Amino acid sequence: MNGAPEIAPSQGLASRDALRKVIARTATRAQEFEQLVPILGALLPMFLWVDPQGKICALGATLQKAMGGRSVLGQPFERFFRIGRSRDRLERCQDAGTPLCAAQNQAQSCDRRMGRCGASLMRLAQQRIVHLTLVEAPGIGLRGEAFSVGQAGEAGILLSLSFGIHLREAVAEFALTDGDFSPADLAIDLLYQQEAKALVTGELRALTSRLDKARKAAEAQALSDPLTGLANRRAMDAALDQALAGAARGGAGFTLVQIDLDHFKQVNDSLGHATGDYVLGVVSEILRDSLRVGDLAARMGGDEFVLLMRGTMTPEQIAELGARLIGRLSEPIRFEGAESRISGSLGVVRSIDYAAPEKARILWDADVATYAAKAAGRGQCILHQPSEQEPRSVPKAG
Repeated sequence: MNGAPEIAPSQGLASRDALRKVIARTATRAQEFEQLVPILGALLPMFLWVDPQGKICALGATLQKAMGGRSVLGQPFERFFRIGRSRDRLERCQDAGTPLCAAQNQAQSCDRRMGRCGASLMRLAQQRIVHLTLVEAPGIGLRGEAFSVGQAGEAGILLSLSFGIHLREAVAEFALTDGDFSPADLAIDLLYQQEAKALVTGELRALTSRLDKARKAAEAQALSDPLTGLANRRAMDAALDQALAGAARGGAGFTLVQIDLDHFKQVNDSLGHATGDYVLGVVSEILRDSLRVGDLAARMGGDEFVLLMRGTMTPEQIAELGARLIGRLSEPIRFEGAESRISGSLGVVRSIDYAAPEKARILWDADVATYAAKAAGRGQCILHQPSEQEPRSVPKAG
């Protein structure tokens, strides 16, 4: 073609950047540059050619698609594009009435000034990276390079654009496919990598969530009694340690209630272990109903339970709690046509009753109070009053 540069086959599509510069240097007139537009369309589907008057002369198919497919040839650049990102402050040229306004000869940069003349566009060719914003899609920015076409920009300016970091949004907004990009363009590969990364990240997050749930479930299982679902001895020991540490630092005290079921052994022996397990389940529900926020109920083993109640309860409150629990535990329990009757003996200790409460002492005294409740005829609630002269060995009632 007349005036067009020869393209060496060995250069291939990978040399498009060098080719673009060759085109910008060798096309000295607009007529010559028009002959190169088909080549540009094949290599640079996001190119934009603007003449010295700021009118759009040609553009790539993908850029045309992003602009809604409307006819924009011969239209002012400023009608469809803004120089700078959407967050940049843009200004109008003071002189926009002549083909070459005075801004062309001004020393200051005109990269944020846009008029109908196009002189401000010539400033873009002096910059390394150009940022544009689509007027009708301000959330999607364009970035690329600008080259003056012909000697001193006599044929205008050529912009080679891409969606940059807005590639994903552009593909979704304009329904772009891999056919809208040059075969040598890495945009689609990058998009695939982003999607693959998103999928992998999603799977990793899901796996992390499943592992976290499994870990929490395992921890809960390790601290739970498998039969009743209450806390187990290990969980109660940890909670009691925490309560003692808080009390030692001057925090709120606590009340510990130990419960031994009365007549449970007879139920187990006469009606079987299935009935005994059912009774223990009923007991656990009764204890749960007595809990407030921050309290803990645990099965310590066999027919022994413990309540850790936050705060210091008065003797009257303890008596009321004991009467309520004993009353509910004494209600008949029916299972598979048979009726079971149990009760409960409660031993209570309060951290406030100790100058320096210790775990071993508190547990011992709770056991002493429970034994006293059984010795008093079962179905009793006794608040233990600690004394340094008390014996250290007390036999356990059956």
